[in-house]
Amino acid sequence: MCLLLTLCLLAAPLCARETTISNTRTLLVDGVYRLGAHVDFDFNETLYDALHNGVPLLIELRVEVLRERPWLWSEQVAELRQRFKLQYHALSRYYLVRNFSTGAQFSFRTMNEALEYIGNVYDLPLIDAKLLDPKGRYVVRMRADIDVEALPTPVRLWAYLGSAWSLKGNWKQWPLKP
Repeated sequence: MCLLLTLCLLAAPLCARETTISNTRTLLVDGVYRLGAHVDFDFNETLYDALHNGVPLLIELRVEVLRERPWLWSEQVAELRQRFKLQYHALSRYYLVRNFSTGAQFSFRTMNEALEYIGNVYDLPLIDAKLLDPKGRYVVRMRADIDVEALPTPVRLWAYLGSAWSLKGNWKQWPLKP
């Protein structure tokens, strides 16, 4: 009985860790809605160990614009994926981040600095205002996760079988007013 209680207490902090999205905003600039947000990553031990043992992680920020409908499920109007490759270079002890949208690569001294760069979503073009019905009701939602398909083949099987390879973030949703 004591062993079971101890295991439950130890497992609770591991389950409580999750990626959070805050400071979400959309602004209309020159006819285009632009997105801003902050993603606060909380890597579990599995992701941390994999990164420091040479496994590059592909982090994907996924954004959707949905049109709400009264009787049917919401219709997806737009989808945007921002992808970043995060890897640890053991020889230099730097973290490398490659932005797939721009092709730019940056190096950071700490993992926190690298994750801060990835999580700082600023002025990202989302959708042209002409594509939205002025009478419609829209929401924007966003989440972050690890792309399991981008993992090396031997690791991918473990990732499919275990939830430790997920960032465990829920969709963050907010209204978009055309």
